[in-house]
Amino acid sequence: MEYTLTIKFDRANQTYKPGDTISGIIGVNFPDQFIKRVDINAFNWRSEGVICLQNKETHKELEKISQALSETLIHLAEGPITKDKFIQQEKNTFPFKFTLNPYQDKKIIETYVGVYVAIAYEIQIELKLQNGLNVKQSTAYFVQVPNQGADKLGPDYKFPKPEQFRITPDKLQSSNQQRPNASKFRISGQIDSTICIFQNDFNGSLIIEECEADIRTIDLQLIRVEKIENRMGKLHEATEIQLIQIVEGNATRGLEIPFHMLFPKYFSCPNFKFREFEVDFEVNLLMILYDGFKVTLNFPITIIRK
Repeated sequence: MEYTLTIKFDRANQTYKPGDTISGIIGVNFPDQFIKRVDINAFNWRSEGVICLQNKETHKELEKISQALSETLIHLAEGPITKDKFIQQEKNTFPFKFTLNPYQDKKIIETYVGVYVAIAYEIQIELKLQNGLNVKQSTAYFVQVPNQGADKLGPDYKFPKPEQFRITPDKLQSSNQQRPNASKFRISGQIDSTICIFQNDFNGSLIIEECEADIRTIDLQLIRVEKIENRMGKLHEATEIQLIQIVEGNATRGLEIPFHMLFPKYFSCPNFKFREFEVDFEVNLLMILYDGFKVTLNFPITIIRK
């Protein structure tokens, strides 16, 4: 059996904002109840926040970019857990506390899990025993940044920012959405706001005014657009986060159909741009007919956190 470490934060959801004090308890678990103390050389903690590339091997352009782009440290705090040279089993818990501040000239950015870009925060614990063994443990925590995303809009932005839309065959510009003898259709609707509050729903409605062909499905698709650029190259990749079906089957014409979508907590975040990294979001409204014809309407959106 071996010594193990546990980390318990003071908040059950382990979620913090810039400037918050992060605290908790570190426990040292002894392998045997009869061992009363253990001699140590050092017992330290370290908190890191990083922007990093991932899945580099799946994209040739990203492999090239990563040659000149290493992991970017945006938060760092560290210190000793105890200066004693031993730990007693009866006193095997230790408090930790630090402030969530940016590292040097960097800034705190919200936790995000993407396809090629990730922003992660974790606390790492290392216990160095005098017998030469090292015991390590790490636990992630999550960061939310109020007003992130608003900097991409400028100081005079207005919320909400509704957008009306109307789809007919003659308005389809993409060649893959045009074909001879396409069925006639006319769809109208509204997005409640293309400036979105992360904590709120993405809302809107549509009306199928006319459609000659039978409708198979209408879906709402949330897209992340990850952009990375440096002297070695440029990556601009759009990938799906989630797909929500809002209509199944041949919906009644003239009926107003509302739609709602929540933003996933970790797989989306408020829009941001920091040095070589930028992440934006889009929503696609997709209509697929039974004859295989597909109509796509794209809405670039800006997500902000209040």
